[in-house]
Amino acid sequence: MGVSYFFSSKAFFWKGALSMKLLFPLVAVFCIIFLPTSSFAAERGNGLSKSDHTIYTLGEQALRNLDRQHDADLLRECMGFYIDNQQFDNPEGSYNKAIRIGYQILNIDRKDIDTYTTMAWLLWSKWVSWTINPTRMPDGEGKADQAVELLNWGKQWNLKSERFYKESADTIWPLAKHYRTDLYGFVIENYRKADLLAESNDLARVRIRLNLGHAYRQINEKKTAIAWYKRVLEIAPTNEIAIHYLACLENESEKKIVY
Repeated sequence: MGVSYFFSSKAFFWKGALSMKLLFPLVAVFCIIFLPTSSFAAERGNGLSKSDHTIYTLGEQALRNLDRQHDADLLRECMGFYIDNQQFDNPEGSYNKAIRIGYQILNIDRKDIDTYTTMAWLLWSKWVSWTINPTRMPDGEGKADQAVELLNWGKQWNLKSERFYKESADTIWPLAKHYRTDLYGFVIENYRKADLLAESNDLARVRIRLNLGHAYRQINEKKTAIAWYKRVLEIAPTNEIAIHYLACLENESEKKIVY
């Protein structure tokens, strides 16, 4: 069973804007999440195109002396290849080669937000597979915490980046919602920091505040959720999502008072 099988469609939607600089198309990301046992190479009878074979060769060479590799763009291509061709990993579907390369990319470029978040998704999905079947993913233990640690480590180089905080929260939110409710604190903290950094970017603030409303609603902190939905309407008075959830929550509160 592939490591990312357990991602929900909502998780994929939240990741949404994940447009990696890894030079593989969005359809590959879709396959990572929903079709982990298939790949471009497998569909072609385990054969590779000439260009893919070149990247594979370069990737294998890089992995043998990874700490000596300093071409971040080339490593991103190799990382993308291994994500899309998981049959080259051991165990298959573990994404261990992509993760190893990702760490080296971050040693070179400490501000590469796409690599931080992609690695975090791969790490925590390994943990999900481990919880379901430890035998199939023996190295998945502790990987969810490792994903959070990686994102926390990256903050020191992205202190003023609204995008880093928002996408860190986006990445861990489905993990918190479906498996680790203890991580809602991380999600909320990062969204709140992103809201502060967004400043005059109204579009970003609307999205962040909606997510804060949703997150607080999911942990049953309804008053705080209401407050964040109202803050959405301060910027976008006709936002239908905020209006809908605000009405639902206020209606629930009124029913409790009546009964």
